[in-house]
Order: sequence, then C-alpha cells, then structure tokens
Amino acid sequence: MAESSRIHQFPLTNATEVAQRELGRQWTLAVLVVALGIASLIALFMDTATSMVRTWQTSSSFGHGFLIVPICLFLVWRMRDELSQIAPKASPWGLVIMLGASMGWLLGDTAGALVIQQLALVLMVQAMVLAVLGWQATRMMIFPLFYLYFAVPIGTFAIAPLQDFTAHFTVRMLQLTGIPVYLDGIFLHIPSGSFEVAEACAGVRFLISSIALGVIFANLFYRDLWRRLLFVALSVVVPIIANGFRAYGIVMLAHLSDHRLAADADHVTYGLIFLSIVFFCLIALGVTFRERTPAPATTIRRPTEAAPARVGSLLLASVAALVLASMAPAYAMFVKHQSAANAATPAATPHVQSAWQLLPTESGDWRPNFPTIDAESLHAYNDGQRRVDVYLGYYAHQRQGAEVIHSGHPFEDRGAWQRAGGGQTNATVDGQVMPVNYQRLLSRSGARVVWYWYWVDGRFTSNPYLAKLLEIRAKLLGGEQAAAVVAISANYDEHPSEATNVLRDFLDVTGPFGTTLAYWAS
Repeated sequence: MAESSRIHQFPLTNATEVAQRELGRQWTLAVLVVALGIASLIALFMDTATSMVRTWQTSSSFGHGFLIVPICLFLVWRMRDELSQIAPKASPWGLVIMLGASMGWLLGDTAGALVIQQLALVLMVQAMVLAVLGWQATRMMIFPLFYLYFAVPIGTFAIAPLQDFTAHFTVRMLQLTGIPVYLDGIFLHIPSGSFEVAEACAGVRFLISSIALGVIFANLFYRDLWRRLLFVALSVVVPIIANGFRAYGIVMLAHLSDHRLAADADHVTYGLIFLSIVFFCLIALGVTFRERTPAPATTIRRPTEAAPARVGSLLLASVAALVLASMAPAYAMFVKHQSAANAATPAATPHVQSAWQLLPTESGDWRPNFPTIDAESLHAYNDGQRRVDVYLGYYAHQRQGAEVIHSGHPFEDRGAWQRAGGGQTNATVDGQVMPVNYQRLLSRSGARVVWYWYWVDGRFTSNPYLAKLLEIRAKLLGGEQAAAVVAISANYDEHPSEATNVLRDFLDVTGPFGTTLAYWAS
C-alpha cells in the first residue's frame, strides 16, 4: 500500500500572509454559499431526497448510504490545504450541467423512474459545486463528488442474473463434490432435499457494499490507474464468487447435517461476518500488487498576492443554478395537471374465436400483483382440454408509484408461486410477430408459463426501456396517456413447451388486444 504523501511548504512572508487570509475569507464565504445552495436543492427536491433516505432505512442492501455523505465530506476535508491555495471562481459550465441535470430529473419524474431522479439530484449537487467554486476546485474534488453516486440506491436489477449465476455455480460445485443434483430454474434438488436460491441469496447486498468499499479503498491506497481499476474489478468478482461458495456451503451443511444446521448457518454467514470475510479476501489480494515506492512529495506554494473578492459572483452563480434547477419541478407540475386522472372500469375482454370459451367466473390460483392499477380484468378461457388465463391491467395515466413498469409488480405472488426462470420469445400479437417476455413459475401445486408485454402510447412493446421512453414522449408531447400490461398464462405438467404451444394456439385465434385496450381508454 502507498505511503501518505509528504507535503513541503514554503515559509510565509507578509505578502503571502495577506494573500492567505484573503483566500481564507473567500473560501469561508464560498463554502457557506455552496452549503446554502445544496440545502436549497434538497429542499426543492425533498421528495427525491427523502426517497433515498427511506430506502437506506428499509433495505439492508443500501444501508451503507448513510455513510456516503460523511465519507465524501471527510475526503474533501483531507485536501483542505491544497484547496486553500486556489481562489474559488464561479463557472458558467456549472449552470450548463445544472440545466441538463434538471431536465434529467424531469424525464425521470415523467417516466416515474425514481432512480433517474435520484441520480439527477446528485448531478445537481455536483453542478452547484462547479458553478460556485469553479473548475479548478471541482477537479481537485472529483473523487469525493463522484463517490456521492453510491448514495443512490441502485442495483436491484442484478438480482435475477445473480440468482441464476449462484444457482448454476452451486450446481457445478455439487457435481464436483459428487452429489447428484437437478436444477430447475433457481430450484436445486439433491437426494437429501430441495433448495431455492431466493432473492436474498443472490448476493446483491454483498456486491453493492463491496463495490462501494472497493472504490474508496482503491482511491486511498493506490496511485496507478491500472491498480485502482484492478482492485475495483476484484471488488465486483470476489463477492459474486464468494456468494456462490456461501450458497454451496449452506447446501452442503444442510445435506451433511440432515437439514438441522442450514437455517442457523444462513443467519450466521449472511451478515456482517460474511461481508468482513469478503473484504478481508479483497485486501489480501490487493496487497499482492501494492505499490512499493513511496508517494512523491507534494509542494504547496503559498500565493504571493491576494485574489480579488468575488463573493457577489459566487452568490449570483448559486442563485442562477437554483433557478435552473427549479424549472424541472415547475414543468413537472404542469405536465401532471394536464394528465387525465379518471380511472377506467373494465369494459371488454378480448374476443376469442374457434373452440375457446370464456369461463363465466374468475377462478384459479394465479394472479399478477399490480396493487396500484386503475382497472384490471382476469379471465380464463377453455377449449375443453386446455386452459389459458388472460390478465389485462390498465392505467388511465401513469404517475409515481402507479406505473406499468415497476419492480414491485411481479407476475407471481411470491407466496404460492415463485419465479424459476425467464427471458424472451417471439409470439404473434394482433397479427404481428413481436418479442414478448416470459416467466416460468413454480408452486407446490404445479408449474406455469406466463407471457407478458406492455401497451404504451397506443403501441405494444416488451422492452421496458422503450416503454418508459414512449411514456415520456406521450406525457411531454401530448400522446396517449393510458397504458396497460397484458399477460397470458398456461399450466404445464412435464415440460414448459406444453404451455408454450397452448399460448401460441390461443394467440392465433384471439381478437385484437389493441382494440380492447383502446376501448378502455376511450
């Protein structure tokens, strides 16, 4: 690990003492202006800031968020001597970035994408620093400002891929151990019992914490860029591999102890102890490529004359930045007032030709979970031997917390049904071949396949990102405000292809979904 930098200072003269006092006065006022500007930003975007804190409080994966701001302040405090040698100077580039961040927040608000709003708020804080203190000071603080992004609770998108990786890793390790194993999605079956790689077993909590720790460790203890990048890469790879070994260890412990110790072992290893072990391994690996030579001495030259006071320009830059930032919530309020707020009532169901008959009453044990939906219908069709469940979920207009694309809207109830896998496949919807999403669900009573896609701004798509862009376009340019999700599902006994064939046959004879949804919207 690198030694601390040595700092050489020149003795002060009367002229430099005057200059230093003047710079100190300017920095005191500049820091006050920045602090007031950032406080005003947080007050202006209180809902966004509160949402971040709420996630830190409620999610174990993001509890480290409480430490990010203090760490950033500490890192800035460490470079106070270097910063004190330059004069704060307002920069118009900060205003340009503030405008862009404000528009980014507006897009996030329009799309109901909270993470985009949170990222935009962090960018606004950075823009405020640049606008008031200038590029030279901001460049010196680039790492602490960058590290603020770790306060944004992002990373849950990695849960499903990590579940799949952990399941396959555990299977491979069990095979190497000589234990017969059958993998069905995220469910493992061995002679002594069955196991599920649940969301909590995916290791996202460890991965996010490890990356946050790895980035700051790399910055503090390495100077070479390649060493820093290597350590950050290790902070990604090591927790993923370690979590795979953790899952394998739990399965093996349960297998060898006849399931008497598995639950207790999970509680012991799935916490700070395991994270500590992971980071210890990271440090041990990091020591192998530590820098052997001490850091070069840093010379701080005292100014020879006082810089002119620019308090007025600093204050003006802060006010201008706040004005630009406030444009986004003001326009967001206008857009929301323009959106229709009337919820619809289910008015029709898709017409199905051939031998398929609509069952008279809703029945079955599967139902998607869309708690904020404006209107929905769930109907079952039967052709005498086969059954298909059709779900239509309708939003009169999308808003924060009530949107068609949302991580809290699963197609399984996470009680009776559990996700075993997913992906995309091609299907014919309203006479057009298009990709649709699919999920394979398992329960104690059976298995089923769910196909689903979205209807946004009058068109179908299975791409959640395109759906968000269509939603933004509709809201900002006055398009169709209504949106919907369509899901069809069928059971299978032996192989998912059984359900796939049923769903394809059903779509071939189903009337246009688009007409039904447009009728709801009208």
